[in-house]
Amino acid sequence: MSGVVRTWSDTGCVLNWAELDPAKLERVAQLLVREACGATSVDGRGGDLAQDLRHDGPEGLTIYEVKSFTKRLNNSRQRQITKSLARAVQLHAPRRWVLVIPLNPTPAELAWFDGLREKFPDVELHWYGLDWLDGQIAGRDGLLSYVEGADSKLLRRAQQYNMERAALTSGVELTQRMHDLVELGESISPYWKWHFGDTPWGPGQILTAQRPEAHTDDPVQLTPYFSFPGDDPEAQATAERLDRALRLGGDVDIPGQYVEELRVTAASEATQRLLGEPSQQVTQLRLISIPDNTGLPLRGSLVLEPGTREAGVSVPFTFSQRVGGSDGRTLTGSDPSGLLEGRLELEAGAPPQGRMTLDLKPLAGCYAHEVLPALRLMATCTAGDRLHFRQGPLTVSSFSVGADAPDGLPGLHQLVAALEVLQDHLGVLLPVPAEAVSDEDFRDLLAIAGALSGRPARLPYTGLNMNIRPGGVGEFLAKLPSEPGALYGSQHDVEVTLDGRGYAVPGLALWAPNVTLKNRDELEALAEEPGSDAVATFSGPEDAGIFLIRAVEDPGPAYRRVAELP
Repeated sequence: MSGVVRTWSDTGCVLNWAELDPAKLERVAQLLVREACGATSVDGRGGDLAQDLRHDGPEGLTIYEVKSFTKRLNNSRQRQITKSLARAVQLHAPRRWVLVIPLNPTPAELAWFDGLREKFPDVELHWYGLDWLDGQIAGRDGLLSYVEGADSKLLRRAQQYNMERAALTSGVELTQRMHDLVELGESISPYWKWHFGDTPWGPGQILTAQRPEAHTDDPVQLTPYFSFPGDDPEAQATAERLDRALRLGGDVDIPGQYVEELRVTAASEATQRLLGEPSQQVTQLRLISIPDNTGLPLRGSLVLEPGTREAGVSVPFTFSQRVGGSDGRTLTGSDPSGLLEGRLELEAGAPPQGRMTLDLKPLAGCYAHEVLPALRLMATCTAGDRLHFRQGPLTVSSFSVGADAPDGLPGLHQLVAALEVLQDHLGVLLPVPAEAVSDEDFRDLLAIAGALSGRPARLPYTGLNMNIRPGGVGEFLAKLPSEPGALYGSQHDVEVTLDGRGYAVPGLALWAPNVTLKNRDELEALAEEPGSDAVATFSGPEDAGIFLIRAVEDPGPAYRRVAELP
């Protein structure tokens, strides 16, 4: 049996090609040709058209024909090879044709092969035999494990060392031993390996392909079996989420109590040894659809078209990811701030039916100008409005708003809009407070923002006090008419507190359009006492009010409203 057995004395491994399953032998031969020659395998399930592998190089096309013959080439086997060669020449006109076979030729077989060269003079013919295959597989522990299975000499020798249980004396020894074990683990399967590292859910094992064709040549299949009791509301809710993810794509977590079994199976025995027992129990299962982002990002705007209001609201929006399922697809995206997230579910049909869901992330700590466009859109939604996704003038899709804005969102919108006005006035960045804003501070903030924007903000009182400088009471009374009139308070700072920090806001004034001095008699008596402190008390009718306004240099005989800021 010359040329059948190959021995490596350094590992003690013996590979007997003659005992291999023909399909596995051809698979391994194809792997060796691919890596050594850069060829591409041809899937022969629908007929490979006389080309197991091919390589289109600068010198022309090379066809590789793999045969699993381990016995001498009798007339029948020679006819099969000749037929494959003739068909390859007829269909593909290759520059070179290579026979890959686990046999070294005998003199008689060489003479027969030389006859093929004479019969096909336009094609270079080559014989890659046992020596070539043995040379390529030498030292390839992963392929040896794949070919020989769990009883391979290599695995038995590795198990004898049992070094992973030995005592450790240093970090260097730990590092070296981990490196050796990982390297040994990569020899279990030529297609897959375990990568150990951190994941978003903690330390874990990540099944990683060792070669690009792993998913087609040695696919791994995960088959979960679920049980959702009908009397368990949480189970039914989980089942609905799972169904939606399977139909439209998505990301769903399944608690372990609803997973009866997870079967993990591989096409090859070697990869199955890498994976472990086919039946596995899990404490939690997460299913994530693989994105297909062809044609994305899709940039446009979300436009809220009010049912009763005059002006709409819009915000830039980009769909950046797409996943699909059995009955449709799901697109997800966000606005420029990343705080407004959108999920568009499209069910297959003519036309497709869509459902858009918008979610706003927590805003605390974000700057007012960043979050205001998205917050304004969400806060002004009213049931019956129409929401459009548009690219320029083109409406791509439209939806009906199903509910009013959630409770608390309109108030948050008022707060953030006021913060934006305030930060523009102060020239500083103001983050959305993390702590709850008191009712008093909220009221003051809205009043300040309104005044700074040119809208007089009515204050919650009908009277005010004014300090009179010592010795100035007489002069004050002389200038003040006794009948009701308008009062303009000089510029002064107003303070508002956010997250425990006070902000002094300059450039504001008080305006009272119709007030009367209520303590004139008291002040006239104090006017006779030089140096005494005095306070003037003004009040007016409830329908007149007292306002906070933006300070002006010359209010004139009557207060003139400041032009409203954009």
